Amino acid sequence: MKGSIKVMVSTKKLRYELNLRRNITIIQGDSASGKTTLIQIISDYLSGRSGPGIEVVCDKKCAVLTGDMESVEARMKLLKDTVVFVDEQERFLYTKGFAAAVSASDCYFVFVTRDALNMLPYSVNEIYYLKNSGYYQHTRQVYNSMHQVYPEADRSEAIKPSIVVTEDSNAGYEMYEAICQNKNVACDSAGGKSNIARYILANKDKAVLAIVDGAAFGADMQSTVHALKASGKSRVWSPESFEYLILRSGIVQTEGLGKIMEEPGNFIESREYVSWERFFTGLLEDITRNTIYVYSKRKLNSNYLTDGNRKRIEKLMQDAGLFPDDAAE
Repeated sequence: MKGSIKVMVSTKKLRYELNLRRNITIIQGDSASGKTTLIQIISDYLSGRSGPGIEVVCDKKCAVLTGDMESVEARMKLLKDTVVFVDEQERFLYTKGFAAAVSASDCYFVFVTRDALNMLPYSVNEIYYLKNSGYYQHTRQVYNSMHQVYPEADRSEAIKPSIVVTEDSNAGYEMYEAICQNKNVACDSAGGKSNIARYILANKDKAVLAIVDGAAFGADMQSTVHALKASGKSRVWSPESFEYLILRSGIVQTEGLGKIMEEPGNFIESREYVSWERFFTGLLEDITRNTIYVYSKRKLNSNYLTDGNRKRIEKLMQDAGLFPDDAAE
């Protein structure tokens, strides 16, 4: 499956409209926020237990997974091209076996949970809460819509950092270190994305800019936001990935790249890529194979570190409000 998929769920009193943009969507919210009701309505409809006026409309098949891991694994093998809903009460949701099944599936998944799913790479942009947006036009249905828990605007406040920290010490770190050296700013690695929050807390007296791969950082976003609030000085920047920035920067070019970058979801097949980060890595590797820019995630090709190419990445950072004083010069 690929592209955006809309799901409309309604009863005589309620209406939910979901727009699923990637293979994994998270819906959070406190008790009585309508999350479990959504799952129950879909389950009742699919099992034929629903009464008149209940409707689930989607261009794809829908399913609700329940039960033990053995039965879920068996059913997962049969599900193809389906939007799959899972409630947080299902214990299998937090297992390695289920994470592996999701990674190998061509389905889209909607997980209704307040807890982080640490074994799955999902985007910070696909974590939502349900909001009562009033009554639906010409009816008395309460209209519930999806709203991002971490809106991109809240992650783009201007900052001139004293330290830049990345998830790891691979190719992206090498580029950010080069940019930081040019600006006399310290650059460090957290040694893994799960360490970002701890790093911010350990340096909460400083202005830390944490750069993360937003396409796969969803499970760690909540702890990171708590750390940012405790610091008050730091920020997180979450582009899709470092490879995404290279592809956006103009350093490498190929026919059709602009169209892909404009609407990447239309090109990312869920069975092949469990996250957009992996898609952009694969795309960059394919484009640069047998060129001077041949790309390796483990170590950055020195041709990316020329002054001109470094400034291309730096320009994208400045456009996001990073190093604002330098951008004004």
